[in-house]
Amino acid sequence: MSQTRSPNRSNLPRPPSPKILEDADVEKDPSHAELRLFEPPDGGFRAWACVAGCFLLQFCGFGYINACGLFQYHYSAVLLPDQSSSSLAWITTLQICLLFLFGPAVGQLIDVYGARKVTVPFSVLAILCVCMLSLCTEYWQIMLAQGVGFGIAAAGLSLPALVLANQWFSSHRGLATGIVAAGSSFGGVIYPLFIPNLIDRVGFAAAVRWTALMQGILLVIANLLVATPFPPKGIQKKGGMDMAALKTPVWIFLLTGLFFCMWGLFAPLNYLPEFAADHGINYKLAQYTISVANAGSMLGRIIPGYVADRLGHFNMLVAGSLLSALLVLVFWIPLEYHSSLGGIYAFALLYGFASGGFVSLGPTCVVTLNKGMVEQLGAQLGGFCLAVALGSLSGLPIASSIGGWLGLMGFAGASLFVASPPSPPSRPTQPPKLLCAV
Repeated sequence: MSQTRSPNRSNLPRPPSPKILEDADVEKDPSHAELRLFEPPDGGFRAWACVAGCFLLQFCGFGYINACGLFQYHYSAVLLPDQSSSSLAWITTLQICLLFLFGPAVGQLIDVYGARKVTVPFSVLAILCVCMLSLCTEYWQIMLAQGVGFGIAAAGLSLPALVLANQWFSSHRGLATGIVAAGSSFGGVIYPLFIPNLIDRVGFAAAVRWTALMQGILLVIANLLVATPFPPKGIQKKGGMDMAALKTPVWIFLLTGLFFCMWGLFAPLNYLPEFAADHGINYKLAQYTISVANAGSMLGRIIPGYVADRLGHFNMLVAGSLLSALLVLVFWIPLEYHSSLGGIYAFALLYGFASGGFVSLGPTCVVTLNKGMVEQLGAQLGGFCLAVALGSLSGLPIASSIGGWLGLMGFAGASLFVASPPSPPSRPTQPPKLLCAV
């Protein structure tokens, strides 16, 4: 009796793999290549070298702006004593606003030309503006050189650094972005220690020129290290950005939270030296409050970024906003009545840590809401930058115009507290769990 042999499955024809089909489709129609989703390398020497370069970009860009309290105090006490605190706050306000407002345009330039061809000219502009600041003696001159010029230059240095960190990593995205964002905090530590001592020795103009020299050396190194993980797209004809995603409740809640967060975030950082001086702290120790706050902020950008990769980026963003609000309302306000050097330094350190995660976690949450597609962030990054720019444009001037120190503190704390409730509804939809990483 003949036996029926079962067919050998290894000899049967197999359907082509998705990868083979994808390659075949690309050969038939090269335009299909644009549909491939980019997978970040998520590590390796080149990726971490780029992180180091981005750290230096942040140090020279946003880090210089983070020393805003140093310049605010020097201008009010020495260079521009006839100007009000509210008027001087517009210098920092304009820098922060332009930094984020030009972010989407800079991101598009990086997509077209690559990172280095964009960061090099902005590096030159940054050094030029710092050199021009050394020649300024009038309010309008400082506004143009530091407020407008350096604000635009910082946009071409700091935001590309955050974008590149997100493009190189997936599972370690929070840690990488936290390290890069810590560069701005490190700048906020070094500049208030470096510049005042130089001012005492050689004067303000020469001190600023020495700062420009240091930044020039660091920016040369940074531009040698940074690179995009995929080839530039070149100039392409395409329609406008898809703004439909920004009209969803998730994005509306997130952008609202970002706006209110920026309303109050920089008030302590900008006014701590003046607050300390008004409460009996001497000139040098008052300026060091910025270094203390940024030292805490440096840890607050790395540690929450590392934890966020496990507990969720949105969870950490909400926690940081709530903790910042509580520190302002519960810790800083009592210092108005019972101030001490130790208390002011303790508040500066804790507030810096609590608020530090905003810079590193904000862009990461944008990528998370975009389902990790780092190569398609145009409209989303634009919405993020617009919300932050509008909040920063009005926050400091309003805070400095409300009823002295108590008004400023109340405004900052209330803004940070209001920023927290919109954030939980903006978190991506998850199965109902008591604790989930989002």
